[in-house]
Amino acid sequence: MQLPRSRTGFTIVELVIVLSIAAILSSIAVWRMGPSVRRAKVNRSASTVAADLQYAQLLAARQRRPVVVIFSEPLKSYIIRDTDTTTVFRERYLGQDTEFGLDLLDAEPTTLEIFPNGVVRNAGDVTVEIADYGRKIRITRAGQIRITGTL
Repeated sequence: MQLPRSRTGFTIVELVIVLSIAAILSSIAVWRMGPSVRRAKVNRSASTVAADLQYAQLLAARQRRPVVVIFSEPLKSYIIRDTDTTTVFRERYLGQDTEFGLDLLDAEPTTLEIFPNGVVRNAGDVTVEIADYGRKIRITRAGQIRITGTL
C-alpha cells in the first residue's frame, strides 16, 4: 500500500495572487502618503528659509555691515552676500532637482537688506509651494521672522 505524497510549497497561482495583493496594497500606501511627503518637504523648506534669514541677521551683526538676501524666482534659489564686497556667504537651491523639490519660490521684494542691528529695510514675504500646499515666511521691518499658515 502506497501512502499519498504530501505536497509542500506553493503553486504558481497562489504566488501570483499574493504578489498582486501586495502590489495593490503598496500602491495604495504610496498614493495615500504622497500629500504627507509634499507637506513635509514644504515645511522643511520653510524652516530652512527662516533659518537662513536668521543666519543673515547673525552675519550682519557679526560683520557690522549690511547683508543682502537676493531671491531668484526662476532658479528657485537665493544667495546671502555682503553688500560691499559681494562676498557670497550662502547659496541655496530649492527647485525640483534638489532634496527640497519646490514648484514655487516667490519673494516680495526679491532683495532684502538686513542691517547689523537686525532691522530690515523693507518687510518681505517668501512663499514656498509644492503642488497645492504652501507656506509663507514673513520678515518684518523689525527683523522678526515667522512662518505663517498654509496657503
